[in-house]
Formats: sequence, C-alpha cells, structure tokens
Amino acid sequence: MIPPTPASPANSGADAEDGSALPAVARAALLAECTGKAPKASSWPAATGYLAQKRPVFVTFFAPDGSVRASVGSLEATQSDLVTETAASARLAAQPSSGGKTEAIVDAKELKKLTIEVAILGATERVESIIELDPDIYGVILTATKTGQRGVMLPNRPDLNTVDKQLAAIRREAGLRPDERLRIERFRVETFRE
Repeated sequence: MIPPTPASPANSGADAEDGSALPAVARAALLAECTGKAPKASSWPAATGYLAQKRPVFVTFFAPDGSVRASVGSLEATQSDLVTETAASARLAAQPSSGGKTEAIVDAKELKKLTIEVAILGATERVESIIELDPDIYGVILTATKTGQRGVMLPNRPDLNTVDKQLAAIRREAGLRPDERLRIERFRVETFRE
C-alpha cells in the first residue's frame, strides 16, 4: 500500500527554490513504502518555484561501493510537480522490476546505506548520428522503430564512459536486438545528490 503524500508541506527556503531537497523526498517516500508508515510532512518542501515544474524524474539509488542498486522513473511526467513526481518515482523502487532484473528495495535497513540521486529530465532531441552523443552530458533513449520498445540510460553512469558502452547497456537492459532499427534521442538532466 502506498502511503499518501502529506497534504501541507512544511519546508521552505532555499531547498524549496531548487531541487536540493528532492533526494530527501525520495528517501522519505521509499522509507514510507518500506515501512508502511506515512512520511513526515517535514520531508516534503512546498512545490513552488522550481519545484512546481511538471517534468519527468528518475531516482537512482547507489550502493556503498558506488554501483547502481536501482534506477526508477519515467520519460513522461505523471504528477503535477517535481516533489510528487520524485516521491512517485522513489516508491517504484519498492516494486519488483519488470523482467525481474532488479530486486525491490523493501528493507529500511538497506535504504540507510544507499545514496540517492534525483535526475530531472530535460526535453528530448532526435539524434541523426551517434557522434551527437556524449555519455557524460546526455542521457539516451533508444526506441525500436517496429515494436516501439524503449530503453533509456541516464548520463554520467559508472563504467559507461563511451557512447558504445552506453548504447550497448541500453540495448542489453531493454532487450533490444543488435540488428533492430532504432530511433535515437538524447536529453540533458539536472541532478541533485545527497
């Protein structure tokens, strides 16, 4: 069961004017999902200014060794603002992934050891050639032209420091065949990390 998002955010000030409070929102939302207890109202900043934007969000949980434990989100915003979008994406980490590639984070003890990063996605741009990609700057979306199956990878990920490695990782994780015709799109992100 997903606990409700607090109705009246209590935080204000600098954190509410940029995205620096979003990792704490993600942590509180996932902790609430793991424990079944509603998050504290103080975990949520007011959705004003920057945080009032409606944009897609990915929340990434890093293990103590720096590897990615889970990365969840969507390519289209489903909530009214960045605060509720971040909370909704974080809650997905408590659900088993489709295809069973990643185990759900369901233990509050494990969550304490993880570092959280929230990526706010910018607009996507169609790419005609892979020379327009840079894994340190751009995230990439690959879409199979026949089936519409999609894969996505955020920029600046450990061990994905070349375009070839980034594209191969997307194909592998999304189950896209090597001979499949693909539409390539890129996007920038704004990241906020604990």
